[in-house]
Amino acid sequence: LRPFETMIHAGMEAIMPAHVIYSHIDRELAGFSPFWLKKVLRQQLGFQGVIFSDDLNMAAAEEAGGYGDRAVAALSAGCDMVLICNNKPAAMVVLERLKDYADPAAHVRLVRMHGRKQKTIQQLHLDPQWKRAVNRLSVAPEVISLDLGLE
Repeated sequence: LRPFETMIHAGMEAIMPAHVIYSHIDRELAGFSPFWLKKVLRQQLGFQGVIFSDDLNMAAAEEAGGYGDRAVAALSAGCDMVLICNNKPAAMVVLERLKDYADPAAHVRLVRMHGRKQKTIQQLHLDPQWKRAVNRLSVAPEVISLDLGLE
């Protein structure tokens, strides 16, 4: 837990638990575990940032039930936001299931994460990290097309 503790004290704003089980400690997948998310992250380590679920479309998440059940389980365990990646029908199921869901504390954490350390465009252009990224991109080979097969 030391790496997490170090990053939390350094101001880490968000975390994503994996769909893994540490069976000698807890029988639930970490992303669906109140023990890991509420007790360890929030209470013991004092994490005040956002907890994003891992992709609920992954095979390991099936253990928590259908897509709606997965979302409810992740949120109940302590996630602030759930992710359904590359599966629009599943995302629609989750949206319908959560249409009346509200968690004011999660909303505050999400707003707080978004509202920190904003730079103006001028400050961004002066940032050495931004300049390095622009330089790297300028010498990168041009990609003619990228078909992701999403349609």
